[in-house]
Amino acid sequence: MYEKTFFLGLGGQKCGSSWMQAYLARQPGSDFGRLGEYQIWESDLGSVFARYRVPEPDWLELTRAEAKRRLGMTVPAQVLRWRMQTNRDEYFRYFKRLLCQSGIRSTGDVTPSYAALPVPILKGIQDGFAAKDIKTRAMFAMRDPVARLRSHMNMEIAKGRVNTGDEAQLLADFYKTKEAASRSRYDLTLGAMEDVFGPEDRFITLFEELFTPKGTARFADWACVATERNAGGKAVNARGSGHNELPDALISEIVQTYRHVYEAVFDRLPKARDLWPSSQYLI
Repeated sequence: MYEKTFFLGLGGQKCGSSWMQAYLARQPGSDFGRLGEYQIWESDLGSVFARYRVPEPDWLELTRAEAKRRLGMTVPAQVLRWRMQTNRDEYFRYFKRLLCQSGIRSTGDVTPSYAALPVPILKGIQDGFAAKDIKTRAMFAMRDPVARLRSHMNMEIAKGRVNTGDEAQLLADFYKTKEAASRSRYDLTLGAMEDVFGPEDRFITLFEELFTPKGTARFADWACVATERNAGGKAVNARGSGHNELPDALISEIVQTYRHVYEAVFDRLPKARDLWPSSQYLI
C-alpha cells in the first residue's frame, strides 16, 4: 500500500494546470519543491521541445552549485534541471527526499509540455516512483481547442516568438505549426494516460468547469484533499484567449483540422459539446 503520492500534471497548456498545481501545493502535507514547472521529460522528444534541454553548465557553475549543496544552500534552478535531465535518478531521488520530510505525503511536477509524453516515458515515470514506494497519479485539463490556441498564441507573442499583427491572420498561420499542434493533441494524451494509469489514478477535466464549485470539489475529491470553497475564483498564471471575433471560416477550418481531438474528448466528457463554443462548427 502506497502512503506517498506523486502528482504528475500533464497540462494542458493554458488550461488551468498552474491553478491545479497551486491548489495541491498549498494543502497540508504537501511539498511540491522549489519549481513550478520542472520541465525534465519533454526535452527527450526533440522538435519544438528541444528548447527545454538545459545546456551543460560550465565547471565554475557546477563547482559553485556543489559548494552550495554541501552548505545546505539552494542550488541554481538550471543546474538542478540539468542534473535531472542528464541523470533521471536525480529526479526520483529529489521528490523522494521531499516525501521523506516529516508530515509530507504528497508532491508533484505539473509541466504543461508533458501532455506530449508518450506511453514509454509515462510508464518509466510511474515505475521509477513505484520502485521508491511512491504512487503516481496523473491529471490533465482540456480547454476549447480554438480558445486554447488563441491563448497559446498570445503567450508566444508576449515571449517574442510570434510577431504581432492581425489576430485572425496570425492564428490562421499559427494553428498549423508544430508548436501549436504539439500542445493540442488531447486525443494522444488521453490515450497515453489510459494505457498507463488506472481509472482511479487519472483525472481529466474541462477547463471550462474546473473553476466551478462542482469542478473544484470533484478535483479535490480525486486528490483526497480538502475542498476550498472559493478556490475557483483564484486564477493562477491566467492568460485570456482574446475577445475579438474570429471569422467563422477560420474557426471551422481549425475545428475540422482537430476533429479527431473533439471526438476523443466528447467520448470521455460529453459535456464538452455544450461547454466548448467552437464545437458548433463540427459538421
